Amino acid sequence: MFPKRIPSMRRRRPRPPIAGIALPGGLIVLILLSIQQALALPFWGTAPQTSPTPTGTPTPERVLSSTPTLPPPTATPLPTRIPTPTGTPTPTPYPFFQEPLPPSDGTPRALRVPILMYHYISDPPPGADRLRLDLSVRPSQFEAHLQYLRQAGYETVSLSDLIFHLTQGKPLPPRPVVLTFDDGYRDAYEEAFPLLQRYGFRGTFFVLTGRADEGDPRYLSWEQIRRMSEAGMEIQLHGREHIPLNGRDEAFLFYHIIGGKQSIEAHTGRPVRFFAYPSSVYDETLIRFLEGYRFWGAVTTAYGADERLENRFLWPRIRIRGTDGVPQLAGKLQEFTGP
Repeated sequence: MFPKRIPSMRRRRPRPPIAGIALPGGLIVLILLSIQQALALPFWGTAPQTSPTPTGTPTPERVLSSTPTLPPPTATPLPTRIPTPTGTPTPTPYPFFQEPLPPSDGTPRALRVPILMYHYISDPPPGADRLRLDLSVRPSQFEAHLQYLRQAGYETVSLSDLIFHLTQGKPLPPRPVVLTFDDGYRDAYEEAFPLLQRYGFRGTFFVLTGRADEGDPRYLSWEQIRRMSEAGMEIQLHGREHIPLNGRDEAFLFYHIIGGKQSIEAHTGRPVRFFAYPSSVYDETLIRFLEGYRFWGAVTTAYGADERLENRFLWPRIRIRGTDGVPQLAGKLQEFTGP
């Protein structure tokens, strides 16, 4: 007989106590909670009720309401784009005299005062061309002119004096005359200026400021201009350069006219009120420009002696030529003033 089989005893694994299972699980939960709190992450899908406030100035808690209590946000305007200029910019105006025309008393007036126009007061150089000869009055010849004017009872006045007479009736001497000198050549200081002082006359000099700026020895320097102004001579504008100014835009005119005006006024401290058109070339735009910047008037090379308020930007003059002795000068004056 087979021996009786005794059933084998299976080895059972020991079961850990419940405390052994709970302790590691609790540690894991504690670790996860610590990580979640440090990183501000939701734990097992639950959203946090409050958000941690960053370090610094505390942010007040916002109370939600079904009805908004704050005003609607205002849109922040975008910065305005400044367009880039495409043409020649107008120079920034610096301070300069802008005197309004003296107010009129309402009485219409007209004058026939000779405005004489000189250029060179010097002997023409050897080989001078016809134009230079025509524009040159020798110093001895010019002194003879002044002697005649004094003997004939003429008294020099300024262009401003004519304006004050036309607007307000300011009295003028019985035989007024205006002596003008164009271009501002050096001989205006060396020859004309001392002769005018000797005979008690006053001259009006239309200068080119660009020549003085560059120190051109053929033209007046700023120091000479200042001395003449301090002695009672009138310094007015002929432009920066002797170039035609018709058909120009406002920026170009501002540079050549207002720039020259500023230069004279800065050196003399006296207002520039009148302009002499280079080569007597002008157009309506140029006249409107002068009037807009409160010039009182302008002179041309047109022959005549008709001065009215209405044509103050086109006043004519009497050209004195190199061939004009005293008889020629007397004849031209008597044409407008009588014997």
